[in-house]
Amino acid sequence: MNRVDLLSLVSTVALAAVFVTAGIAKLLDPRGSREAARAFGVPDQLAGTVARGIPMAEIAIAVLLLPTATRWWAAGAALVLLLVFCAAIGLAMAQGKARDCHCFGQLHSAPAGWSTLARNSVLAAAVALVVVAGQDDAGPSIVAWTSRLDGVEWLVLALGVALVAT
Repeated sequence: MNRVDLLSLVSTVALAAVFVTAGIAKLLDPRGSREAARAFGVPDQLAGTVARGIPMAEIAIAVLLLPTATRWWAAGAALVLLLVFCAAIGLAMAQGKARDCHCFGQLHSAPAGWSTLARNSVLAAAVALVVVAGQDDAGPSIVAWTSRLDGVEWLVLALGVALVAT
């Protein structure tokens, strides 16, 4: 496996972990997710729908990043979602407002600022790598790759994913 394929594969696994963690955490805190949607300017009548829709989209993206057949499309959707998040955070910052991002539900909720923007930008760059690398070739299969891992490699992978997700 060449370095681009390996980097794309590791990025894909990390991104799927981040998206599924964020989606599940938001679903487990519907009130907080609704309040965050309102804080970012979503009208009250749409806040509930957005508060449910974003985590469902994040979970769908996470799942669809794993198969090679859907990886490129899921990465494109992830990139759009992350760019929307970056734009919303940037707009709030430009207005001098520190809105609670509720990015990871009750696992991590803090005012969106430069660190949140930086994290989303890094994630967007990782997704862009998957999009660019996978346009003609989605890369190696995650299932095939993980089936060859031994116990220590699984532990390293799990620790790396946990580190990226926090």
